[in-house]
Amino acid sequence: MIVVGNIHRLRQHWNVVASIRQSSSHLRPEQVAVHLPSSDAVPGSSGTHCPSSCLSTPTHPSLTTSMAIITPRRAFTTAYQGIPSDGKHNHHLLTQLIPYRSTLKDGRRVEVDFFRNSHASGDSEEDEWYVGMALMNLVIRDGRSWPFEDEFTTVEGWRGYFLSHTAFVVRALDNGVDAAGKNSSSQEEILGCFYIKPNFPGRCSHICNGGFITAPRFRGLGIGTLMGRVFLRAAKNLGYKSSYFNLVFKSNVSSVKLWERLGFERVATLENAARLEGLEYLDTAYGYRYDLEKLPVDYLGLEPAKIDE
Repeated sequence: MIVVGNIHRLRQHWNVVASIRQSSSHLRPEQVAVHLPSSDAVPGSSGTHCPSSCLSTPTHPSLTTSMAIITPRRAFTTAYQGIPSDGKHNHHLLTQLIPYRSTLKDGRRVEVDFFRNSHASGDSEEDEWYVGMALMNLVIRDGRSWPFEDEFTTVEGWRGYFLSHTAFVVRALDNGVDAAGKNSSSQEEILGCFYIKPNFPGRCSHICNGGFITAPRFRGLGIGTLMGRVFLRAAKNLGYKSSYFNLVFKSNVSSVKLWERLGFERVATLENAARLEGLEYLDTAYGYRYDLEKLPVDYLGLEPAKIDE
């Protein structure tokens, strides 16, 4: 009976694998190429995560001014897990901030905004969810900035990871050029994306985590700094008390410089932490913390929105 049960469970497993492969067959290469032919983590990808956990359905907290208030359905969400959503959790707390418009070093206007989704209309070519998943998978394949090894095979799984709470894109408002000076950026192209969500469950859910991705073609234009600054303001508005990035790899020098330039404090060093592509040794990881209680009230020139008690 034990053997029969194991065979039955094995068949169920392969049925699930087959269904995942089938459901991902609609992803076409041109959906990636039209928007961003290549991408990588912005200097400063975030903490420890596990893509496979995105298929689970834990819960996540609702935050108020004083501290994280945990509801029964959202008690166990962490940076590792989440339920598929649209990335607009507690968006009403960001009405004074989002969309946030800025100008890059090359003079191009951009905006930090929530992900747009045209999935309901069936126009997946312009669906920013697909672009976000493509960017994430390119980062995973690169193997230098995030700890993942397995790519996401469904938008649903990616949404459970990246859009479980609050997530944003950097969207071009003008045509422009890339970091090499080539005319390659088009209006409304996605140049980067990031999320904000609890790093830990329950009594520690007031500590947030962030994950950042930008296209390598647009590095050096200030996109990473822009995302980092908006991250701090938005996290404060959402009610988080501090931010902690679990795994910032030592070999990712631009990431280390970015977070230290923005005022993050290095509070942890974990040696032999990461088996990264292109390195013949285990890389060291740093933990970076920002005390959001000390963020100036008028950071980015905007005061936090009032939160209804």
